[in-house]
Formats: sequence, structure tokens, C-alpha cells
Amino acid sequence: MQKFFEKIMNIPIVKAFMTYYKSAEMDLSSIAVAYYFLLSMFPILMTFANALPYLKIDSTSVLKMLHDLLPEQLYDIVEVVIKSFLDTPSPGLLWVGIISGFWTFSKGLSALQKAMNKAYKVDKHRDFIVSQLIGFASSFAIIILITLAIIVLTFGQTILTALYNNIHFDRRIYEMLYNMTLPVVAIVVFTALILLYFLLPNVKMKKIRYVLPGAIFSTFVLVFLTKIFGDYVNRYVNKMMDFKMVGSLLTFALMLWFIFIAKVLITGAIMNASVQSLYVDSFETRRGEIVSIIKSLTQNENSTSSNPDQG
Repeated sequence: MQKFFEKIMNIPIVKAFMTYYKSAEMDLSSIAVAYYFLLSMFPILMTFANALPYLKIDSTSVLKMLHDLLPEQLYDIVEVVIKSFLDTPSPGLLWVGIISGFWTFSKGLSALQKAMNKAYKVDKHRDFIVSQLIGFASSFAIIILITLAIIVLTFGQTILTALYNNIHFDRRIYEMLYNMTLPVVAIVVFTALILLYFLLPNVKMKKIRYVLPGAIFSTFVLVFLTKIFGDYVNRYVNKMMDFKMVGSLLTFALMLWFIFIAKVLITGAIMNASVQSLYVDSFETRRGEIVSIIKSLTQNENSTSSNPDQG
């Protein structure tokens, strides 16, 4: 058995994976990433709540639905909050939520970027300004893709069913589109993860295949296996009658979920580093300092002006 284990550990890809796994500092890195992702939930929720009045949603119908679902004491509290948000738009709070949401999410991606650099054994991080710009740009692209995935996953089947009931198109088309919801979400998440693994590490990715192993692994885990975790938490939350306990449990569960997501994303980066290390002698870092980038651009302009086109 020991010889079999040693033989497995001596396989190049397994050996590389264990090496990069040790350098990633998985436990500390995942907690740091999860902290900022959890922190970003509050401004995102604030943005969503302040955007509701612009959707012209009738507060009466919402409250009627909640009245049937919530206990009387909790409903009295929720009623005040719902009316204040749905009946009185607040552009100031909306923009505060958007800006703070982008900031906290980009900080989370910055922490994830450092974790990925550790996984690749790249000690040199990008300049602070470059890191923030990359983090902000990545945040914008990834938030759009993940929001699209959430909308399709949450409302896609409901909207499709409503259209089918009103328009009455071919049932075979309806069933085909209904069954495509999960694959569409998987494709969107896969695209977002390719962007993530391509942009965040301070390593030049000359071929797309270097980021495919981690993207495929992370997509499978995040799309298909997180549902099990959600169902497990939901089962216990439904048994709770103490709403303070429910709030504490949900916060704890969210933190665990984000730590789990961070570990999955970092593991994907380790897989990418392991595969890429088999094809290259060493990882080539990107230009990470704003000063060096400006100098390089200036030198290119000077060389162009000193060597004008001849004709």
C-alpha cells in the first residue's frame, strides 16, 4: 500500500499539485477572501433594496404575500422596512451601495489575487494602483456575469413558465429551454472563472489551456455541489423558531459558504499552476509596477519618433 501511495505521489502532475498546494497557504488565504466577500454582501443587498422603487413594484402586493408567510411580530418589523424602501427612492443610498459594493468585492478579488500568486509561487505582487485597477475591472466583468447567472438560475424557469402559460408555444421547446437553465448558468460561471484565472494571477498566460483545468473543476463544484450545502443549511433553518438564532446561523453559514468558495477557487488556481508547470520551465510574471509600465510606454514612443517610417 505504501509503495502504491509513493508511486501515486511521484506522478509529475500529483507531485506538482502537492508542491503548489503547500505554497498557497490555503487556510489563511481562504479566510481572508471569504471575509471580504461576506462584507460585500451588505452593500450589494443595500443596492438591491434601493433599486426596488425604480422597478415600480407595488408594496401592497409584496406585503400581502409576506403577511401569509411571516409570523405577526416579524411581519410588523418587515412591513416598515418594505414600505420605506419601495415607496421612497433614495438615489444617494443607491450610489453608496454600488460604490461600496464594488470596493469590497474588488478587495475580495485582491485578496484572492494574492492567494493565487502564492499558489503560483510568485512572490512579487502587482503595484497597488495596478492591482486595484485589475481588481476593479475584474469585479465589473465578473459581477455582470455572475448576476446574469443568478438571474437565470433564480428567475429563468419562472419567467419561462409564465411565458408558456400565456403564449402557449410548443411544449417540446418549453421543456428544452426549461432543461437548459442549469447548463446556461454553468456556461456563464465557466466564462467568469476563465476571466478570473486569466486576469488575477501575476503570471503571463500564453495559452488558454493553462486556465481550463481550474475553471472546469471550479464550475462543476460551484454550480452542482453548492446546492447540497444550501439544502443542508435550509433544512435546519426551517426548524428554527428563534429568528435571532436564524440570523446568527445564516451569517455563520454564509461565512462557511464563502470560505468553501474561496478554497474551491484557490484549488482551481493550484490545478492551473500544476498543469502549466509541466509545459514551462518557470512562470513569467506580468509587468506589475505602474512606474515600469509608464517607462516602457515612454521608451516605445521615443523609439517610434526617432525611427519614422521611410517612404
